[in-house]
Amino acid sequence: MTKILIKYSWILSGILLGLSYPSYHPIPSGILAWIAFVPFLLENQKSNAFKIYLVKASLLCIITMSVEAWWVNLYSFSAFLICVFSQFLFLLAPLCGFYYSKKRFGWRKALLLLPFLWTLLDFLAHQVPHSLQIYMLPYTQANNTWLVQFADLTGMWGISFWVVMMNSLLALALANRKVKNFAYLFIWLLVPLLYSFYVVSLNPKSVLSSSNKKTKVSLIQTNIDSYHQDSLTAQKTFDQIVSLSDSAVKNTQPDLLLLPETAFPLSLFQDSVLLDFTKKSIAAWQTSVAIGYAEYPDISNKAVFRNNALVFTPQLAMFWDSLKIKSSDVKVYQKQYGLPFVELMPYFEKTPTLRGSAMERGKEPLVFDYKNFDNENFKVALSICWEQMHPEKIATLVMQNAEFIALMNNDAWFGKTAGAKQLLSFTRLRAIENRRTIARCSNGGISCFIDPFGKIYGKIPWFTTEYSTQEVLCNTKKSFYTKHPRFFLGCVLVSLILLIFYFELFKKNKTV
Repeated sequence: MTKILIKYSWILSGILLGLSYPSYHPIPSGILAWIAFVPFLLENQKSNAFKIYLVKASLLCIITMSVEAWWVNLYSFSAFLICVFSQFLFLLAPLCGFYYSKKRFGWRKALLLLPFLWTLLDFLAHQVPHSLQIYMLPYTQANNTWLVQFADLTGMWGISFWVVMMNSLLALALANRKVKNFAYLFIWLLVPLLYSFYVVSLNPKSVLSSSNKKTKVSLIQTNIDSYHQDSLTAQKTFDQIVSLSDSAVKNTQPDLLLLPETAFPLSLFQDSVLLDFTKKSIAAWQTSVAIGYAEYPDISNKAVFRNNALVFTPQLAMFWDSLKIKSSDVKVYQKQYGLPFVELMPYFEKTPTLRGSAMERGKEPLVFDYKNFDNENFKVALSICWEQMHPEKIATLVMQNAEFIALMNNDAWFGKTAGAKQLLSFTRLRAIENRRTIARCSNGGISCFIDPFGKIYGKIPWFTTEYSTQEVLCNTKKSFYTKHPRFFLGCVLVSLILLIFYFELFKKNKTV
């Protein structure tokens, strides 16, 4: 049996790694990533021809992505193929790096180098324009909030390093069967658990400001896909927004109403009727509204659009006419990062995507101010959908002194698949990294609130027309990761260089 498992280790490792991504919440499948590479690493203790190794490693990657992204088939088989083949090399590259380091320094030293190599290659893959981000190894642990609280120090890249090192230590322990190797394994698991226990249970104030200021926010889940091609979509969406907002204001008196991504399928400032109605509604509610809407730089060419958002305050609504405010005077946030192949064509951003349109990217992060009924001031940063996959982007918003994040999504096109669940789990990491509450509003779900420790509350069932009002903790203290998002990566790079130098020196001395 053992021989069979070793012979087909690439199948076992591929399945384990594929199952470890957060598609099956609340099952803690992320734990499988701790051992996923072990069968493959043990099989490759001895030298094999690179061609054979490459075939097995490639099949491992294809199996992983097929198991992890099976749900994309429910949307489109062509989209599934794009997912697999566009991300294939990102997963294969560190495995090839392991082969060459093993050939150069031996299996044991290659195990030690692998976490450093994998983390750096994960980061480089994150920078590539066609990267979809979902296959990043840290996301296997996104729902294990009891483990990954150290992300406020290292970001998601520390999680990548931890997972791969866990595999390396376990492979080494099983190969040597020495007590000290299992002791190292135990310590490696214990350290993040102790840190998580400390910040969550013993001393949460160590990562939070002392003010304990809170604001009340309502999420408006319309259950309408704004991208759906229907002549009545705009009217249905508008009716839902007004009805739900009326109810939320009347029953819960929120300080801020949060709408989904492009909740207004029409341009707010290019449609005078829509703008007038919006001003009157907000003035009557006396509640600020975070609005997402589509805008066309050239009204005659709807192939190029902007994905915009702003916080429309009652003060702005009431004094618009008397102060003769123009749309150009209003601070508006423009989405910077879109979904590759759907919103932005990688490397050719002005070329229409598979949807036949292209998003014009914004350039600046913005933080908005609004007041509650007691005249307290709050700072919120708006972020839009796929931007949640860019950790440094969220860190930049927090560095602009945002006290919490309002995330506006359009997840309806996923349907009731693992896609929406995965995106929700990724959002949890952004909350932990920056120690900021995230109010997450999606048109079809999953809409909820996530506290600075990754805990979900105020969740709305997906694909229901509903609102949820909850208090949001405002934090002004910045995490170490927020202030130094690439510090850990720098440490990893320097350590990798020093280790390679040491191994090379040791190898030369041994030869002499």
